[in-house]
Amino acid sequence: MQRLSVVVVHGSFSDSYQQEFQTLMTQVKAQVDHPVLGAYLECSEVPLTTAIAQFLRDHVPEPAEVQILPLFLLPGVHVREDLPEAIAQLQAQFLQVKFQQLDYLGKDARLAPFLERQFAENSTAQRILIAHGSRRTGANPEIEKLAQALNASTAYWATEPSLDQKLAQLQKTTATTIHLVPYFLFSGKIPKAIAAQMKTFAQANPTMTIQLGQPFGTDPQCAAAIAQILQSGS
Repeated sequence: MQRLSVVVVHGSFSDSYQQEFQTLMTQVKAQVDHPVLGAYLECSEVPLTTAIAQFLRDHVPEPAEVQILPLFLLPGVHVREDLPEAIAQLQAQFLQVKFQQLDYLGKDARLAPFLERQFAENSTAQRILIAHGSRRTGANPEIEKLAQALNASTAYWATEPSLDQKLAQLQKTTATTIHLVPYFLFSGKIPKAIAAQMKTFAQANPTMTIQLGQPFGTDPQCAAAIAQILQSGS
């Protein structure tokens, strides 16, 4: 049975986000022995189900197994509802195809090595892992577990504690160095806003050393990990 893979990201209209995702997919495809499609859930003129359907028509002259990897860092509504709904629509259309939704990329802190490498540049700094965050039950505890493994505290863009709140707390301590690592795959509106916020904070606190990590989606080791997931099917 032929194997196909679909890597699904949220999507963005940001040029940097799109270019970085394209770079990641080029790296992944070079390490996988079967066809792989990179697709947007949102922010695309082509709906996700339409893109996948065309991919299947191009590659499925016979029964096939299609694994769909959600390139999401939290188990939010896209992972729990939107993707299963899209898969159900595709299953009704392609009866001969076996669809499997793999675990989302951020599950079980398996991305910790990429983040630890950034934090390790200064082992004595106050570590903050900043993520988008979710109000969905069960989502943010995954981030808390990851942060604990990294010996870091957490801040969120969409929920509390916010980055402002976390920085205000650190101002009341003896911290002299803050190392902030964004839990984001690609550059875009939010990572740029985080960078701007940290620049403003640094200007207001000249005695503090501020170090800012980068989204890790173009890290070659991240591409290798994704390729391994697609090769193993888990």
